Amino acid sequence: MRGLPVRCVLFSIDDVLYDSSLQAYLARMNAVRAMVEAGLPVDPETTFNVLKSVVAEYGRDYGKHFDRTLERLGLKVSSRIIAAAVAAYHDTKFAYLRPYPDTVPTLIKLREQGYRIGVASPGNPVKQWEKLIRLGLQHIFHHVVISMEVGCERLEPKVFEEALKPFNVSHGEAVYVGCRLNTEIRPAKRAGLITVRIRRGEHRSEEPKSSEEIPDYEISSLSEIFTVLDEISKRGKAK
Repeated sequence: MRGLPVRCVLFSIDDVLYDSSLQAYLARMNAVRAMVEAGLPVDPETTFNVLKSVVAEYGRDYGKHFDRTLERLGLKVSSRIIAAAVAAYHDTKFAYLRPYPDTVPTLIKLREQGYRIGVASPGNPVKQWEKLIRLGLQHIFHHVVISMEVGCERLEPKVFEEALKPFNVSHGEAVYVGCRLNTEIRPAKRAGLITVRIRRGEHRSEEPKSSEEIPDYEISSLSEIFTVLDEISKRGKAK
């Protein structure tokens, strides 16, 4: 299987195509500062740590992070404070929703070299598609599949099957680029794709906890994918 030529490259979105970790950190920090300015009687550091625990418990797609934060601080939910947090959060989120400098050039070069490129991402379809649209990337990819669009809460074999279906390629002819070992690299490896871990974002220092989390290749910038593809091609010819 690994002797086949690579014909398709699939990508995750967060911390692969743009700096999701920095964006989330700054958006939450500015939201906390706005809450304090709006009358929250708690220091920013304490509030930020409580907010982090709420996000970790309820997940990023939960709609009432700030409400739960106030409750955990032992305070009554205030519409004014919540509104201030939401406004600051969204202002910061959109300001930092920009592709990494090497994202667009890499994607365009892959297309020019004849590769089919796509997205296989976990998450909420509307939120993930909004990111692609605001990043200006929605028309560059040949195909996009978000896990919940096909009834999966996370990345599973079905997600990769749907992502590869229009390309008529086998899993051994496809590369998957992700940054999270447990939720991206492991499922892609289980599905039989060639895995490339990019060390970016809040997960860049994580190390594999099992053999299933060990990627086939590692890169630190998206443009290095061409070195990986060359190496895969050479190994295939040698077999």
